[in-house]
Amino acid sequence: MPVFPALRRSLLILGAGWTGAASANDVASAAHAGSMSFVGGASAPAAEATHAQPAPPRSEPVSTPAVTSDFSALHAFMRESTDARGYLGAVTLILRDGRIVDFQSYGQRDLARREPMRKDAIFRIYSMSKTIASAAVMLLVEQGRVRLDDPVSRYLPELAQRQVTTAGDGGKPALRPAASEITVRHLLTHTAGFAAGLKGDDAALAAMQRNDPHGASDLRGFVKRLSHAPLAADPGTRFGYDGAAIEVLARMVEVVSGQPFDAFLRERIFQPLGMRDTGFEVPVAQRGRVVDITTMGDDGRLRIADGPSAREPGAALNAYPSGAGGLYSTACDYARFAQMLLDGGAIAGRLGDSACDDGLAAEQRALENSPQGEDARLPTHLQPSFSRRRESRDFSAISQVRHSRERGLRFSSAAAEHPATSGLLARKALDSRVRGNDEVRERRDLPVSHQHRRLLRAETVALMLSNQLTMLDPPVHQYNPNEGFGFGGSVVIDIGRDGRPGSLGRFGWPGAASTTYAIDPAQHRVAIALLQHLPRSDVKADLPRISRDFYRLVDETMNQRSTSNAKTTP
Repeated sequence: MPVFPALRRSLLILGAGWTGAASANDVASAAHAGSMSFVGGASAPAAEATHAQPAPPRSEPVSTPAVTSDFSALHAFMRESTDARGYLGAVTLILRDGRIVDFQSYGQRDLARREPMRKDAIFRIYSMSKTIASAAVMLLVEQGRVRLDDPVSRYLPELAQRQVTTAGDGGKPALRPAASEITVRHLLTHTAGFAAGLKGDDAALAAMQRNDPHGASDLRGFVKRLSHAPLAADPGTRFGYDGAAIEVLARMVEVVSGQPFDAFLRERIFQPLGMRDTGFEVPVAQRGRVVDITTMGDDGRLRIADGPSAREPGAALNAYPSGAGGLYSTACDYARFAQMLLDGGAIAGRLGDSACDDGLAAEQRALENSPQGEDARLPTHLQPSFSRRRESRDFSAISQVRHSRERGLRFSSAAAEHPATSGLLARKALDSRVRGNDEVRERRDLPVSHQHRRLLRAETVALMLSNQLTMLDPPVHQYNPNEGFGFGGSVVIDIGRDGRPGSLGRFGWPGAASTTYAIDPAQHRVAIALLQHLPRSDVKADLPRISRDFYRLVDETMNQRSTSNAKTTP
């Protein structure tokens, strides 16, 4: 049975990098209120090092007669959801077989409801950042510079020999040594044991709050502060959704790559994919495109949310580049990233809509014409609109000269580049860190024209989109009993029990401020809905969550199209 990931709704994410008024209770209540959907894999125990059931081969799209989908029901629903009594506005984008089949903007960008929403509006995507951060880690795994089952203390020694809170004499909290080290895999799957607001987490959560890692000025400081707080559970024994795990991974990327995290994302993900409007800050000249972020006031009226990025749209969400929830992005940019995952790591060309494609061809030509062995540098007028943040202090002494070669991974079989690559190859090739080919080169040393055709290998993406919680019973995350968790998003492993829309294997994740995306490998499609509202569980008059209905209407429309195609096929 296929095992692919799916998504949920606009869940308020614990540790998503937003320092406003949302609490852990808000997070839990939003999730349990059904504000989003997630995705997973099967529950069979893993027999090999990945601890996960591999995703099955993805079938290739089948050419069918052109039938125009009727999205009128979806459009009517979104217009109603963004009327004078609803959300300020929204942008939705649907891709099928790598082409945009529907791309709409609704309502207004600003609280005064004076400026129409634009398709290129910029949103705070919060925890949708986590999938991107996870892809960054997997780039290093592919190179053999990181292994999934390495203890993270190999790269961040301050996280060695962790302590776990436990009930002591008289019920007072006590500490004991953790049963195992935190691994990279634990961090990717939120099973590291960090406090996550679950039952029994009170003492560990209080210790984390006292050390205040989110108050650090950079990722190095975040990890240092976090190292002084005990764990709430032994690594690998439970799923506990938190932001700390992804911030630790972001810091690990800095240490291993020798680059600030934001620079690594820009050079290794955003530039190759043409994600020109994604970053941790928005340039002043582009801040008029940032959507106002609202919350519901006690009086039942929308108001601007708390937090620095609400008062100054486009400002950094954190003092450090937060992989857990610090990115701004657009529908077009995130569509390119999601389509890359759907295509097994291959970089898509034009998506079929000028709003997304204008300027892309020139940008790709600039990359392809860059000298071999040098960083791909775009002309000034084509450079990504998000500038490089100031480097963290611990990077100031790093040499500008990088190694020109580094041993990495090479898969000799042609099947390794095909979406149907077996999970066995993925496990043995990636997790055993295959070595020994003299022709292996780091991506940076390949001609740029080759560098940017594929961001990740097919087997790497198969790992990301497979349920990695098979060590747990049941193998699901804390918000939905029908979904497991891959690397950076949820995976639908059971459908039909609660009537939620989605295919087995649908993968995705939401952001705290009502953004959401889903990748459906079985249906060859991507769905994205971007809104900008922070839900409140303590206000009865808050806006209704719309993700469930959004995905239902997308599924109904696309299924009607498939039925029409079947009827017209000879």
